[in-house]
Amino acid sequence: MKALLSLVLSGLLVAGAAEAQPVRQPYAVPPPDAPELAALGAYAIGTQTLSVDALDSVVLSATGIARMTRTIKARVWYPADAVPGAARTTFAHALPRPDGTGAPFAIPSLAVDGAAPIKGKRFPLVVVSHGYNGWDTFMTWLTENLATKGYVVVAIDHADQRVVNPADFPVSFGNVLIHRARDVRFIIDDLTRRAGKASDPLGQAIDANAIGLVGYSMGGFGVLGAAGLDYAPTSPVLAQLPAPARDQLLASQAEGKALVARIKGVVALAPFGGSPAVRVWSEATLAAFAKPVLLIDGDQDDIVDAPGGVSWLFAQMAGNQRHFLLYQNARHNVGGNPPPPEADADFSTREYFAEPVWRTERINAINQHFITAFLDLHLKGDEAKRAYLDVTPPLAGDGQWPLVPFQNVGGRPASAEQAGFWRGFQQRWALGLEMRKGEPAKR
Repeated sequence: MKALLSLVLSGLLVAGAAEAQPVRQPYAVPPPDAPELAALGAYAIGTQTLSVDALDSVVLSATGIARMTRTIKARVWYPADAVPGAARTTFAHALPRPDGTGAPFAIPSLAVDGAAPIKGKRFPLVVVSHGYNGWDTFMTWLTENLATKGYVVVAIDHADQRVVNPADFPVSFGNVLIHRARDVRFIIDDLTRRAGKASDPLGQAIDANAIGLVGYSMGGFGVLGAAGLDYAPTSPVLAQLPAPARDQLLASQAEGKALVARIKGVVALAPFGGSPAVRVWSEATLAAFAKPVLLIDGDQDDIVDAPGGVSWLFAQMAGNQRHFLLYQNARHNVGGNPPPPEADADFSTREYFAEPVWRTERINAINQHFITAFLDLHLKGDEAKRAYLDVTPPLAGDGQWPLVPFQNVGGRPASAEQAGFWRGFQQRWALGLEMRKGEPAKR
């Protein structure tokens, strides 16, 4: 922990030396009101990029279908040897304005670019897939937070085609359907091979038999598919794809079976594919799916249909350990970084990041807490984290941990002594949340 704090403080000092540039807190750092497991871990972290060639990829365009090599780019964060005085990096991106004219903005980071991975220790691998038109550093609130806790985290940049004109959408979205799960498999395959190379410093930091997947929106669609939840060939969505594209998608899921055994758990935030009009899975496939799953969504999500889509996915699962965290009065934006200050001047840009009711920083902190519990349990075998998922009562606001008259809350998180209150949340602060859970059906 001292190494990480030293790195954070040195970065703040370097940034503070340029008085014209205000210091922004990296999104991985949780606010003081965060639940217990959101806290940063003990490791300093590094970051680097990687790329993988996907040969013979079917790609849709306005003029037809092509087969080509797609280069899949990604960014990886990992526990690193601390470099005293090293400045933390920042990531540049353009604001996602609908018309494609967004100005550049900076994403603050905890990581040191190119820092050497820690030697002599392997860490579970977590692959992160962003939502439609997202990018690799869209979820640094999670990717960097997990890396400080002893995970190698790789976030894919799927390079979705931005839709400027309505006519662009079928081509853009069609390519997303074809490539999401396939991209995840290519990245896993590349990194598991690297894990077997003694000469590869990053590969030597990866435990290739402990893999978790995290996906938001279309990324949720992708990671569920990559984990072995096969898409139904008769899906009305897949039926709209040209035959070569549909064939490649289905062939990829058949070829990916060899990787599935290494995947120990899946987190899907507001996943696409469950709503009746766009349903891509069958009831039988969902019932037989055995991987542990954590679903997260807003109960008012009108993009992927929380009541009829995501809730349906959860209800149809019967063969796995599963949890479903619902934010009351939240919509779809439960997976990205907070809106940067540069987005404040334009509502349509801010709307891309923000929620109508909830603070994004609060959502991210709660997600850090629960995703940490889930991954620690299923990838690291930390049984103590199960209590943070199996919370009672189902509605957080019904929890019992009364205050005596004139008592201050004090910030102490609930422990086993507060069995009727959500574990790890401060007194009075477990509110606006619902947790559903299920176990494999008894046979």
